[in-house]
Amino acid sequence: MGIDISSWQRGMPASAMASTDFAILKISEGKSWNDPAFEEFYGMTNLKLGAYVYSHATSEAEAVAEAQHALDILRGRYLPLGVFIDVEEEKQLCLPNLTQICEAFCSEIRAGGYLAGAYGSAGQLWARVDPCGFSGLVWAASWGAEPRFSCDIWQYSCDERLPGYKGPVDGDRAMSERFIALVNGEEQKEEEPTEAYFSIDRVPVLQYGDTGDAVKALQGELIAYGYSCGGKKDWRGAEKPDGIFGNITKASVEAFQRSRNLTDNGIAGPKTRAALVKGATE
Repeated sequence: MGIDISSWQRGMPASAMASTDFAILKISEGKSWNDPAFEEFYGMTNLKLGAYVYSHATSEAEAVAEAQHALDILRGRYLPLGVFIDVEEEKQLCLPNLTQICEAFCSEIRAGGYLAGAYGSAGQLWARVDPCGFSGLVWAASWGAEPRFSCDIWQYSCDERLPGYKGPVDGDRAMSERFIALVNGEEQKEEEPTEAYFSIDRVPVLQYGDTGDAVKALQGELIAYGYSCGGKKDWRGAEKPDGIFGNITKASVEAFQRSRNLTDNGIAGPKTRAALVKGATE
């Protein structure tokens, strides 16, 4: 069992950390903020460690800047479990270029000499990209239910408890042979990918009446193109996906399909999702 921790867990004793098998530490957020607990946690344990950056990037250039900032903090320090981009901001999950953002971050981290990977919700980030087509480490959050795809790390809980520490922590499990090998001290060299990180092939077909995080991901893509899905708006006037494939979402899918010369049946299948994510046309 492993944990991922940040300044929210500041004050956790070394004995509590020692009860786990590995830890992934928050190193920074965005392009400038440093997590004050990183240095503390890094120096108090002999566990195998990784790190993550809570990303705000909405462009490849911003993702590269976030990776460079993290590398400046690390200064070559030992992190055998890699450095991850944490993608969970709604403004990011709505972007058609999210694939390229993750690619840019991972490429820069690899250039700095570390393994690289991506973290996100199994129902949002990984609902519209194929984790099996991503050459980096896949860290999937799915509380209470194991992800329906192969991943390297499963974040299974946000309420794990450790002996000697009263607060909650995120609980993680090593899932793949390659990540278990890393936790056990078997070093691996990151190789440059030979194909695109992400594939649209396994994205679920969505239609009227469907609900859930996969629908939210679809709605986020539509909203990014200026279509409404009937969700409530936040204080800035930005529409928020509600995860309900109703009449408004169906009408927006049809309108988008017509704009790309696709069959306007209101069903979001592979061709429609590819057009949304990649700007492809039939």
